[in-house]
Order: sequence, then structure tokens, then C-alpha cells
Amino acid sequence: MASRAQLAHRRKQSDTALELSRINREMERRVQQLLEAERLRDVTPAQANAMTILFQEKAPMTARQLARQMNLSEVTVGRFVRALAKAGWVTREADPKDTRAILLRPSKKAYRAFPRFLKVSNALLDVSFVGFTKKEVETLCRLVERVRANVVIEE
Repeated sequence: MASRAQLAHRRKQSDTALELSRINREMERRVQQLLEAERLRDVTPAQANAMTILFQEKAPMTARQLARQMNLSEVTVGRFVRALAKAGWVTREADPKDTRAILLRPSKKAYRAFPRFLKVSNALLDVSFVGFTKKEVETLCRLVERVRANVVIEE
């Protein structure tokens, strides 16, 4: 039988896992509001995440690479990519090294809107980490990375 201390610890773990999930949902809600405020209404929060990765990479990438970085299925990312391409946010081109692969990159429209995407990202970060010191952010980052490493199943 578990001791009170063990039960309290398990409860704290459970509460923390639930809180991380709640934080994620709230951040997505905030991002949606911020995207709308920046007139980026044809981009969902998840698609904005994909755009952020494409901007950060500074080089074309395949949907498979994008799916890996987002920790999502290729099917889900494929839907994002089709919607983003249809809306003119990404371009797709054949990979000269692998004719089966398609390379993705932000479109000219996306680069023109980049300051608005950046404004959304910065506004979310400003709200999320208000009152945190640099050291606290670094500590939180390390702890969250540990949790992620524990739960992510590499393929």
C-alpha cells in the first residue's frame, strides 16, 4: 500500500501533467486571438507553429522533417501544408536530391507577413513569462525538456 507521501507525490505529478495540458490549450487560444488581431485569420495556431519552424530553419524542408520537429504525424502536417499552400503561405517544390520528396518554404506572402507572425509570437511570450527572471526561464526550459524527453517515443 502506498504511503501518504507517495500518494501526495503522485497527486502532484498528476496535477502538473494536467496543468501542462491546460497551459497548452490556453496558449493555443491566445495565439488564435493574436493571429486574428494581426489579420492572419487564415492561419490556425498549429499552422502558425509550422510557419515558425519554416522561418527558423532558413532552408527548405520536407513535410516529414516538419512533422518530426512538430512531433505530429505526417498526415496531420500534410493537411497543414496543403492548407498553407492553398492560402499562399508556403511554396512547394520538388527536391532535386529526391524526386519523391517535396520541399517547403515560406512564400513571399509569408515573408511580407513575417513581422506580424513575430508580433504574435512575442506577445504570447511576453504574457506567458511575465515576472520570470532569465534564470527561472532557463530552469523551466530544462525541466520541460526533461519531461518531454521522458514521454517522446522516437521512431
